Amino acid sequence: MIKIYVKFIVSSGGESPKQLVERLRRVGGVPLIGEYDVEIMLGERERLFHKLEAVHRALKGSEALYSVSTGLEGIESTEADMSPAELKSLEIKRKFYREKLAHWKEMGVDTSVLEELLEKDLEKFKEISRTYIREHIERGKDAEEALLESKELDKMIMASLDTSGISLQSISKFSGLDKSEVAASLERLISAGKVKKLTRARKEIYIRVKKRTAPPPEVVVTPAKSEPEAIQRALSAIRTKGSTVKQICRDSRLPEGQVMNALAELLKSKRLRSVKRGRGMVYLRVPGK
Repeated sequence: MIKIYVKFIVSSGGESPKQLVERLRRVGGVPLIGEYDVEIMLGERERLFHKLEAVHRALKGSEALYSVSTGLEGIESTEADMSPAELKSLEIKRKFYREKLAHWKEMGVDTSVLEELLEKDLEKFKEISRTYIREHIERGKDAEEALLESKELDKMIMASLDTSGISLQSISKFSGLDKSEVAASLERLISAGKVKKLTRARKEIYIRVKKRTAPPPEVVVTPAKSEPEAIQRALSAIRTKGSTVKQICRDSRLPEGQVMNALAELLKSKRLRSVKRGRGMVYLRVPGK
C-alpha cells in the first residue's frame, strides 16, 4: 500500500501546525511523530497525482511551505541503500547546490533551514528551495520599496519646512499626510541632522537645519624678493584661457601691489595682452613671448 508523507515548514505569519494537520484530516491525513508530520494512505482506486493535488488544495491559503514523499507502508530508501555510483552522483549534486546556497547567503537570504535540508534530503531541498528563495527575494523587494517610499516622504516633509519653524500639525495639513507618517519622517530627518525640534511659546516646532559651507582656504601671501621674481611668478600664474587680477593674486600668492606692477611691465614688454570680459579685465599670454 502506498503512503504519502507530508512535512511542514511553518512561518510565524501563517497557520499553526495543528491547523495544518486539521486541513489534511479532510483528505485522510493522520498526524505523525518524527521526521514527517502527516501520513496519508492512498486508496486502492485512488491515483497518486490526484491525491497530491488534493493535498495541495487542502493546504492552499495556509501560508505554509510543505514537502511530500511517498513510500510503501512507511519504508523509505536511505543513502545506505545506494550504490557507490549513486552516492557519488548525489554528492556532486549537493556540491552544486551548496555553491548556490553560498550565493543566496551573500544576497542576505537566511539559508540555515535549506542547508540542513540539503544534507538530509536532496529531492525535498529542490522542491522547497524554489518557493523559499522566491519568498525571501520578494520580501527583500518589499523592504527596498518601503525604503524608497520613506525617502520620497522625507523629501516632501523637507519641502514644507523652512528656517523660521512650523508645527507638526501644520506640516500634516500642508503635505496632506497623516500625523503619524509626518512624525516618523521628522524623527528620521532629526537623526540625519537635517531637521531640528524647538519649543517656542510652549509649542513644538520643526525647522530646517542650515547647511554649513566650509570657508574658503586662506591664501598665504609671500611677497617676491625682487621685481624679476614677481614678474615671473605673475606670468606663471596666468591660466591658458586668461586670468583676472584676483585669480593671479591667488595663484601666484603675491601681494596685489606686486601683481599690478608685474602686469604693467608684462603689458609694456608685450608678453601679455588684456581683454575685457563682462565688467572685468582678463590677462592672456602672448604666444611666442
